[in-house]
Amino acid sequence: MSEPHLIVLFGATGDLARRKLLPGILHLLRSKLAGDSRIIGVSMDDFDDDSFREFAREACREFGTRPLRSEQWDEFAPKLHYVNVKDGPEALAATAAKLEAELGGEPRRLHYLSVPPKAALDVVHTLDAAGLVENSRIIMEKPFGTDLASARALNASIHEVFDEQQIFRIDHFLG
Repeated sequence: MSEPHLIVLFGATGDLARRKLLPGILHLLRSKLAGDSRIIGVSMDDFDDDSFREFAREACREFGTRPLRSEQWDEFAPKLHYVNVKDGPEALAATAAKLEAELGGEPRRLHYLSVPPKAALDVVHTLDAAGLVENSRIIMEKPFGTDLASARALNASIHEVFDEQQIFRIDHFLG
């Protein structure tokens, strides 16, 4: 992951993001194993960039594996941005375009869906409407659907937007 990345984290204010994903992204970026990155947190909470950064700071302090030094936070915080789901795909597209311009070149896009199965398809349609499918990968958390029939239906619907090689299905307890 040495090339620049735009990471779009759906469900960014949920429990998984707070306990694992935000501290994990901070650790990845401060380890210098990843290239320059920008993160867009997306959720339904009434946040802006500053309040999302404060949420992320508290999450990293509470659940990070190492103490958070102020200089590390000062380097990480400007990489964090926020889009409210209610603002629609246009707001997501505009924020993504701005951050990709900051990164320069053609950054890879990584969309992490930390959302319930019933919200996954809405997220996929939002990404499609925002024009954020090309040059992207999408990570989907288990459970994938609520039963075999819904998993198959969800899979078929996702394939209308994303190719199979773009889709990563994971169990965060095993990953």
